[in-house]
Amino acid sequence: MLNYKLTKLENGLRIITAPIEKTRAASILFLFGVGSRYEEEKLSGISHFLEHMFFKGTEKRPTTLDISKELDSVGAGYNAYTGEENTGYFVHVPSKHFDLGLDVLSDMLFNSKFDEAEINKEKGVIVEEINMYEDEPRGKVELVAKELVYGNQPLGRKITGEKETVIRFTRDDFVNYKKSHYNPENMVIAVAGNIGDDVLEKLKDKFGQMEKMPKNEYLKVQEEQSSPQVKIHFKETEQSHFIIGFRSIKRTDAKHPDLRVLTNLMGQMMSSRLFIEVREKRGLCYYVAADMTDFNDTGFWSVSAGVDNNRVEEALEVILKEIEKLKNEPVGAEELKRAKENLKGHLYLNLEDSMSVASFLAEQELFWQKIQDPDEIAADYDKVTAEDIQDLAQNLFISEHLNLALLGPFKDNEKFSKILEKYK
Repeated sequence: MLNYKLTKLENGLRIITAPIEKTRAASILFLFGVGSRYEEEKLSGISHFLEHMFFKGTEKRPTTLDISKELDSVGAGYNAYTGEENTGYFVHVPSKHFDLGLDVLSDMLFNSKFDEAEINKEKGVIVEEINMYEDEPRGKVELVAKELVYGNQPLGRKITGEKETVIRFTRDDFVNYKKSHYNPENMVIAVAGNIGDDVLEKLKDKFGQMEKMPKNEYLKVQEEQSSPQVKIHFKETEQSHFIIGFRSIKRTDAKHPDLRVLTNLMGQMMSSRLFIEVREKRGLCYYVAADMTDFNDTGFWSVSAGVDNNRVEEALEVILKEIEKLKNEPVGAEELKRAKENLKGHLYLNLEDSMSVASFLAEQELFWQKIQDPDEIAADYDKVTAEDIQDLAQNLFISEHLNLALLGPFKDNEKFSKILEKYK
């Protein structure tokens, strides 16, 4: 059982404190319920750009160097990340420097200057980040898949935005976007580790007086698909990369544990079906994996791989046959148990440090509005039966919702469309 306390302030802010014995570390995470799917098209990429700007200086610490030197001087780990539905900022410090870590992080988030010169300089940095992802095949094929499945909707766009939108952002854009989304109702603070007995009072004093404001809502996704879809990004490469998958369930669906187990046994361990069939038996690839992406209102289940350009069709056919087996044949008892135990093992092992505990607690509160203890999550995995797996596969993995995104030296969709059309 995790030792934690959830406190909700009158202004809507949620604070999670999780003391951990026998550690000299303390972790602080500020998690906001905003990301790229909250952006209108002209502001595409602003959530990510804003994340960068919080590191560019405050009145108290005027430059990036002032911020980094102060944290580096105590051996802190610190960073930030932007997703479709959340943005997080964290500091991981020796516990005796907890107050410093909290002061620097809160100063960055609530006192940043958004200097025009720094904004203009950072535009070049982000343009190069976009270029980096464009040149990296595994990253690029993910973008192709998003475009294929969600089209010109926020979920179908790059988290980084496009170069054209990034270079147009002004200081007012950042100030207004922050004001709209960085408010206590949309914010979870999680602290874990050797945090002291007075940490809750410290956080209340710092943030309890923030003005209560309503949360902004995202644009719900529109999904209309009645036949298999293919999207190819032509590129002269030594290896083709693809993502093949199906529209899936939302994050809070009751079948979520079933899908976790299914995904694990299909392609998330070295003894998984895909690893054995695609890599070990046939030598078709170096990497192959199954994955599930879930959002507040939708999801996508996929298999990704990188294969020889001359063996793409073979790889796709093998993968689709493995998916069909899930629909037609119950999973064996030994395989099912192995998947459950693997998931439970990763769950517990991933909670061995304070930063992981803070993330685990904050994400559950933000996304599910409730926190499940790891033992409860493990119990949900244990409840999954072979019949649950087969029923879920039959309901989700239907040809009408099948999609293939491919990056490689190909221009013609037809032969790949024919492969998908064989799937029933």
